[in-house]
Formats: sequence, structure tokens, C-alpha cells
Amino acid sequence: MNLENFALLMCNGVPPSRERLRKLLPNPTKIVCADGGANKARSIGLEPDLIVGDLDSLEQSDGGFVNAEIVSIPSQDNTDFEKTLDLLLERGLTHLLIASFSGGRIDQTLANVQIAYEYSKRCNPVLADDEYLIIPVTDRLRERVRPGELVSLLPMEDNTVVSTKGLAYELKRTNIPKGGHGISNRAVAEEIEIEVHHGGVLVFVKDI
Repeated sequence: MNLENFALLMCNGVPPSRERLRKLLPNPTKIVCADGGANKARSIGLEPDLIVGDLDSLEQSDGGFVNAEIVSIPSQDNTDFEKTLDLLLERGLTHLLIASFSGGRIDQTLANVQIAYEYSKRCNPVLADDEYLIIPVTDRLRERVRPGELVSLLPMEDNTVVSTKGLAYELKRTNIPKGGHGISNRAVAEEIEIEVHHGGVLVFVKDI
């Protein structure tokens, strides 16, 4: 996937390996961290440019983060991830690779994924862990892949209607109900196309 001109946004979950992030995004335009995500970034050798949140999870040992801009937003009406996304949108940063969003508490993982989907209507977030890219799609996605790669579609709204090209099990304006009906498909071409006619999906691509 072409992630040129993307910023890296680190949450406070389990970070992917530095090698994985370097492969996906060798030159992020900015390294942004949601609160304790700054510590997760440092744990894999990355130094944040911007830290946002209520700062209750930020550990400022080893000299702190003297080279980072730190924006304190103490409100408890939304999560640190949402606070960070709001600030980035205000500043015109809309292409985001989101890492360390998962691991640990399952409720926080599911919340982060749903938040990314909702914000995809205003920006371009891509989530990455050590195995998958997760791409929210509400219109159309064209992506180069390797034939045989696992591709799953997870509908996020009722009455989601999708067409696909380049997958083993093609969809033609198919209504995908919520649940597991769209998982475990596979690429059979070097490019896949997913068009969402109504609703929205999360596209999971393994080993991209």
C-alpha cells in the first residue's frame, strides 16, 4: 500500500515491531502519539513530534519528551485517541497510519477500531499491527496485493452493499449482513477493487 505523505499515530496498545513500521512507512511526515502511546513509540526506538491527551498515562522518565510538542486536553468526554484525531483534523493532517491500537484490553481495541471507522468519513486512517492492515472503506478501494493473500470484509453498518473484483468469492452489489459473512476471502489477482454502494466495511489484508 502506498502510504507516502502519511503521519504515524501511536496509541497506547501493543506496538508492532519497528521493522514492520519501517516497511510500511519509512518516512512518516510526523510521529504523533495519543498520551501513553509516546512511551510505546519510544519502546521501539521512535521519538514523538507531538503528544496529545489528558496525559495520565504519559511516563516522562529518562529526561521526558523535550523535543515533542505536548498538548494537554483534560476533558473526559472522549478518549485520548479521539482527542488526537480531532487535533490532527484541525491542523489538516488527514492521512494517518495508526499503530499500537490493539492488544491488552479487548474493549479498548474494539473501541479504537470503531473510532477509526467513524473518523474515516473525515480523514484517511489505516490501522496496522504485525499481521494486518485494516482499511475503513465507505466508497471505493483499489489496492495492489499478492495473489493468495487473505482479504476479509467486515461490515460496520446495517444494509452494507458491496461489489468486489480480484477476490476468489466475488460480490456483485451484495448486501453483507453484520457478522462473519465477509471474512476469509482471498485475492486471486494482483489488484483488488472494493466498491461500497451503501454503508461501510473494514477491509482486513494479511501480509500486505
